[in-house]
Amino acid sequence: MVLMGEAVKGVFVMPRPRKPRRIHGTAGVRFFKPQGVPLRTLQAAVLSQDGMEALRLADAEGLEHTAAADLMGISRPTFSRLVSHARTVVATALTEGLALKIEGGAVTADDSCLPEAELSDEDCQRMQRRRRRGFCGRASVISEPVQLDEADAREGAV
Repeated sequence: MVLMGEAVKGVFVMPRPRKPRRIHGTAGVRFFKPQGVPLRTLQAAVLSQDGMEALRLADAEGLEHTAAADLMGISRPTFSRLVSHARTVVATALTEGLALKIEGGAVTADDSCLPEAELSDEDCQRMQRRRRRGFCGRASVISEPVQLDEADAREGAV
């Protein structure tokens, strides 16, 4: 068995360089943290930028792994590993009260990964995107303003 970076019969074997993954820009924020806890007191779980993009394409946009992998310029198995690892990082941060730091990864920004509005069946077929959960555009997420109760306001949770 050959280990990475090991000399074999006088030849030094190195892994091939990682292909840059295409992403839609960078996230507008670098950290997410539990409410009411100063960031300086927290440990951080690190989510790579390509992991964040994989979550966006698979979960927020609802694309099947094959279509999402194509948009990122990687293979489907690589995309599946990437989204699985990203979900583990996010779940760990949420359940253990860690900050979530978004950084790193071999990435290049590309407009072909831009989010889409709700698309028709014809648009999805034209773009060769496979539907999952009945849509291939952004999922409907309800957002509302944050309203603090009196206890949160007194604790300085803003």
